Amino acid sequence: MPNLESLVVEPSIRDQYGPVPDRPRALISTIEPIDGGVPTMTLCMARIVAELGIEPVFAWYEPWSRQPALSVPFYGLASGRRPGSLPRSVYEGHQGHGLGAWLPELEFTHYLPRRHWRTLIDSCSFHLSVTGNPLCAAPYARLGLPFLAWVATPWEADRSQRVQGFSLPRRLLDRGLNGPVLRRLERQILRAPGGRILALSPYTSRALETIAGRPMEGVLLMPVDPSVFFPASERLQPWKVGFAGRYADPRKNIDLLLDAVQTLVAAGRPVQLDLVGEMDTTVLQERLQKRGLTEVTRCLPTLSRQALAPVLQGFDVFVIPSHQEGLCIAALEAMACGVPVISTRCGGPEDYVQPGINGDLVDRDPVAMAAAITTMCSNRAHRQACGAAAAAWVETNASVNAARRIVTEQLAAMDPTSFSVSGAA
Repeated sequence: MPNLESLVVEPSIRDQYGPVPDRPRALISTIEPIDGGVPTMTLCMARIVAELGIEPVFAWYEPWSRQPALSVPFYGLASGRRPGSLPRSVYEGHQGHGLGAWLPELEFTHYLPRRHWRTLIDSCSFHLSVTGNPLCAAPYARLGLPFLAWVATPWEADRSQRVQGFSLPRRLLDRGLNGPVLRRLERQILRAPGGRILALSPYTSRALETIAGRPMEGVLLMPVDPSVFFPASERLQPWKVGFAGRYADPRKNIDLLLDAVQTLVAAGRPVQLDLVGEMDTTVLQERLQKRGLTEVTRCLPTLSRQALAPVLQGFDVFVIPSHQEGLCIAALEAMACGVPVISTRCGGPEDYVQPGINGDLVDRDPVAMAAAITTMCSNRAHRQACGAAAAAWVETNASVNAARRIVTEQLAAMDPTSFSVSGAA
């Protein structure tokens, strides 16, 4: 492992990466590129802007817990250190910068436009944010710059379940300082005069409009690649149910799905469960043993899109047990594979799950969820019709061409003097 202190660098962009490409650059502020919905969104945006002749560059707050040498906490203020940066190649070979922060204990410091942020911002013509909540756009809003943000969910909804697992001191800090400041910062970003906000779903758009007191610029559904996600009936396994996402995240409410599967097993149903999305595939082991589900459950790590597709194609039904979802990208990918979706009423899925047509919506009750799964899996004609309708919905509403058109229009509106819609297309 390299010495982290040696990686805390402050040279110019040219020193780090060589000559700047001879084409416009777009800085994309996002979260660390590990796994989950936001990195999937970020890769999508990177591909679109690259197709438009713009070089994507990425920046994110590198969590203190992962790279402590990059940030300066309270106890390090007297050391003379400054926040650093960690360059790396990300998202199919583009420039990426993990940036540290002053006082990382205070979450609102993570995206303040300090020196490294300003250097990157100054090197780029376009400024974008792809994010779970609006806060990644803070550097642009604080500097009064035009920006385009693609937002999955409001800040509060994005973290409400995780806060319950904080230690007592952290909860007190969150309640007394972090929370109030972050709420105010979110409103400032959403109301920024130069900001253009695209919501990931109609649900998210409505929620953000309530916070901002103004309409958003539009909705950009996560497009699904039909060359990767498509129906494959030969892989379908009856009574195979599953979920893909960070299932250890409390917001995903995975215990509800486990309880529903336990109910199905007790009723003698031949159910099998696949869970995809945690690098630690043993994280649910105790909960599975407690319910007697170890023999019927397969826990898989985070998979590439290409590796995820055949797993989804094998599902009889995709189940969303979440407390809250801005969209649930994996559910759209499952639908493109001809898999119906059963979801709790948790926000985003209510915009595309049509009960009795391509899936079902249920209360947060394991018996109700088990009943909906039984109805779908035991009636093969109904399941086949719902699967076909699911694939048709994605083809109509979540295409790559539609996403490219929306992004092109928004970039042109940001800076029509340096970006030609007709030329880029």
